Amino acid sequence: MAKIEFATLGNVKTQHANVSNVVGMGGINERNDVMLIQALFKLVGFQDIYAKRYFGLSANDIPEPTGIFDVKTILAIWGFQRIMSSRLLSADGKIHPASYKDRVLKNALYKGSRLMAITLLNIEAVETAIQQELGDVPVAVKKIAPTIMFT
Repeated sequence: MAKIEFATLGNVKTQHANVSNVVGMGGINERNDVMLIQALFKLVGFQDIYAKRYFGLSANDIPEPTGIFDVKTILAIWGFQRIMSSRLLSADGKIHPASYKDRVLKNALYKGSRLMAITLLNIEAVETAIQQELGDVPVAVKKIAPTIMFT
């Protein structure tokens, strides 16, 4: 089930949304994990300009946060990983859970650092949530996907 965890990026401790299991082809694709990824995609790709920048898609092609692992979700994962590949540790069509407990990601905010997809999604979502005055990422996700449940 999707969860909220604290992540320390540089010297700033923030709340991050995280999946409990892999989302993607061959993943567990638990409903709340999928809904979280879809909501983060909606948040980051809220307008065509951002949907193109981060996913290579139009805003209409960003999946709705239904929790159903569908073709739009597959295309958005691959699009994000393809476009953001220089910032990612891997591009395998899957969003893996991060392990934030007792970790400090010192260089996470530097553009040259390579991160897990879930971490980079959270970083991009923070900027969008601030820009849209939606609060922090967990609050913004709840506004986009009101039925999501976190542990």
